[in-house]
Amino acid sequence: MSIKVHLYSSLRVHAGNHDLVEVRGTTVGECLDDLVSQYPDLLPLLFDDTGKMQKSVFVSINLESAHGEQLTKSVKDNDHLYLILIIAGG
Repeated sequence: MSIKVHLYSSLRVHAGNHDLVEVRGTTVGECLDDLVSQYPDLLPLLFDDTGKMQKSVFVSINLESAHGEQLTKSVKDNDHLYLILIIAGG
C-alpha cells in the first residue's frame, strides 16, 4: 500500500527537506516505521526510548485526527498522513 506522509516545518529538515514522502504500511505505526527506516534522523523526534510516540507529535489521516489510536489506526492505499511537531513554550 502506498501512503503519502506530509511533513511540516521542523520535521522536513530531518527528511532531506522533503515535505511529502511515500511510505508503505497498513497502520499508522507501520507507515511511521517505514518513514523512519528511510529517514533515521526522524526517530527521536517521533518516538521515545520505549517506542511510544512522542507527545509532541500530532498525526492526522486525510486531515482527520488519529489521536488516541495513532499507531494502531488503519490506513488504506492512497491515504495521506499529516505529521506535525507541536512546539510549546512560554
